[in-house]
Amino acid sequence: MFAPPRTLHMRIMLAIALLQLVVVGLFSFYLFVQQIGNEITNRQVLGHKMINISAPAVSQMMSGGPGAVRTYLENMLGDRSLAGITAKDSSGNALFHQLKESPPLHPVARWLSPDKLQPRISAELRLDNQTLGLITLELSNEPLNDKIKALLGQLSYLFMLLLGVDLIAIQLLVRSVMAPLTPLAAMAREVSQGNWDQSILAMEANASEEVRNLSEAFIESAKTMKRQIRELEATRTQLAEQELKLRTLINNMREVLLEVDKDGIVTFLNPAWETLTGHAIENSLGLPFSEFLIQPKHKAFCEPRNLPNLPPFDLELEVRNQFGNSIWVRMHTALQFNDEVEFTGIVATLEDITDSLRLQEQQHQHEQELYRLTITDPLTGVYNRRHFDELLENMLHMSIHKNQPLTLMIVDVDGFKFINDTYGHPVGDEVLKAIARTLRSNEHHGGVVARLAGDEFALLLQNSDKEGSCETGHNIHEDLSHIVIDLPVGKLTIRTTIGFAVAPFHGKTPQDMVRAADVALYHAKNSGRNRVDTLSKERGEAIMEIFSQGFEVQNAISAGMIQPFMQPIVDLKSRKTVAYEVLTRMKRGDTFVVADDFIPIAEDLGLIREMDLFVIGYALEKVPKNVHLFVNISLSSFFAPEFAQQLRDLLNSPPAKNRSITLELTERETVEMSDEFIRLFEEIRADSCNVALDDFGVGYSTYSYLRNLRPEFVKIDGSFVLKIKENQEDVKIVQQICELAKIIGARTIAEHIEDEETIRLLIAMGVDYGQGYYFSKPVNVSAQAWLTADLV
Repeated sequence: MFAPPRTLHMRIMLAIALLQLVVVGLFSFYLFVQQIGNEITNRQVLGHKMINISAPAVSQMMSGGPGAVRTYLENMLGDRSLAGITAKDSSGNALFHQLKESPPLHPVARWLSPDKLQPRISAELRLDNQTLGLITLELSNEPLNDKIKALLGQLSYLFMLLLGVDLIAIQLLVRSVMAPLTPLAAMAREVSQGNWDQSILAMEANASEEVRNLSEAFIESAKTMKRQIRELEATRTQLAEQELKLRTLINNMREVLLEVDKDGIVTFLNPAWETLTGHAIENSLGLPFSEFLIQPKHKAFCEPRNLPNLPPFDLELEVRNQFGNSIWVRMHTALQFNDEVEFTGIVATLEDITDSLRLQEQQHQHEQELYRLTITDPLTGVYNRRHFDELLENMLHMSIHKNQPLTLMIVDVDGFKFINDTYGHPVGDEVLKAIARTLRSNEHHGGVVARLAGDEFALLLQNSDKEGSCETGHNIHEDLSHIVIDLPVGKLTIRTTIGFAVAPFHGKTPQDMVRAADVALYHAKNSGRNRVDTLSKERGEAIMEIFSQGFEVQNAISAGMIQPFMQPIVDLKSRKTVAYEVLTRMKRGDTFVVADDFIPIAEDLGLIREMDLFVIGYALEKVPKNVHLFVNISLSSFFAPEFAQQLRDLLNSPPAKNRSITLELTERETVEMSDEFIRLFEEIRADSCNVALDDFGVGYSTYSYLRNLRPEFVKIDGSFVLKIKENQEDVKIVQQICELAKIIGARTIAEHIEDEETIRLLIAMGVDYGQGYYFSKPVNVSAQAWLTADLV
């Protein structure tokens, strides 16, 4: 490798010499190019002159025959400038063709002027404006090559001469320029040795202006350096003081300050190490830091090969103290490197976090306990409904993805309300706990248990087909039937009904699975309870239709699609509107569905209570207080103990205060008229509400209702009113109902009145009020057109 000269003198000479070499070289090259171009141009000019002379001469000689032409051209070919001559007549026949051996063109000529080189020059042979033929001269390369060689030699001599003269001149120039710097160099040498004598720093009197300026600048720099050295000494003293303060601070740190070299050996520790671990510092230095660690994975962190990869923050390590006990520390690490960016070790702080971790563990346990409480039923300890819904969705998705069956069982306790009412809620709680324990014993099937509602449980079984699930269901049913609850007097056995569905046979979504299991449970209950059942496809479709309608009703209630319609009740004699019946309608698309199409479904699926309360509350909000309202209540709603209180709260709400309200009672199955049931209606009457018995003459136990409830109004079923004009049996039934109503002091209301003649007959029979399409069809409560002037 080329090494530059060590002295400034030689470096300047080398730089100028190179510059001169480039300048002289370019100048010489320029002259050479010009000369070569001129020679090539002269060659072409000579060729054109020769052909301009020879072409007329040959044209004259062609009339004397080919011999004269040949002799002339052979003499002409003796010239060194020509390498060959070709002459042809007008027919293309060769009159003369001869070539001499010619050397190839010099490479310099081909490189410098390739566009000017034309080795062939042609001209027509003409005489008296008549074309006789064509003559072509081949130019020889020999004269041009010789000229180029001669120019190259001359140019080399010239280049060397100019270069030598320039180098001598440069040497003299540089020496004269550098000579004044010698005393300055000696001055710098003395200063570097610490000699600050003023006489040594004096300048020569005959120094040039530039050297004088440079010397003055050097002297000022030397003085500044002397001052900075004094300041450096003062700074060194301050650093010593700061070092003492820093050492004091390190010794009083609460955190351990640790230094480890690249081999993992401890090289520094502050006194906090002894306070934290009990190990003496002098006994700890020189040992691998990993010897103080307990866990193997923590030891691996501090091995030499892993030290450069330590995380900078929050590395938690378990350290052994002097007595062998565990201490947890948090390490904050700074990697150390030398000037060559080579790893030399680490500096770290160790913070005692033993108590903090203990508190975090306790907090984690509390959080786990809180999470357990949020996903489990507090009474039975099994999963609650919300968490079960999440598990069902996840397990169903996984089972379908793996093409495996999943079984959902719903277990319902038969007669649980009777158990609570008869033996008390503590016994009911023991029943639920015992059922949960029994169901959890079946979790080995790969499933989970949850409590869905008061007396309803669910069980998920993984990878269990329909036959296996049926067998498991009967085993579970058998286990549940063996549960015995000890009572103060006697024992209580449990009866349950189980419905189950298997995915993907009964459905592929959680909603389909729950619906299918509910349908199976519904069918099992209707078939006598205390059994296990699932659905075949044919039987399931029929019952699923009921549940589909039930879901439609439930969704309609949630979405506010159940709305009250108003139909007037009219005094038949005066034709004045005395009240309005609130009729329930469900919106489906752009139309409203009448109550008969969905009320039975709502009753079967336990939705009627929520619907009744919703419709009554909606009507109370929308209808003016001066309007007497007849609102429908299903007697089956009172099976739920909380319904009576909910109804009373609604009737005592501000929208219901100071207004006339009559409860219309309807029933599609028998209801026991207990003393408690009768007392409830007496309390409702005390809240300024009347009672009307709806659809009298059809259904169940209507006469016992009449005797026990003693309603203020009796509504005659419309089936007896529609054919009253032609059917005498209906006339007698209506007359009998009017007589019964008068006995208990009730007023009668006829339904389904459609013409004036029916009104006349009803008045003659003693019917007080009527309603039907003749007066008005039911109108949505949101449309104010239903409100007549009689009640405004």
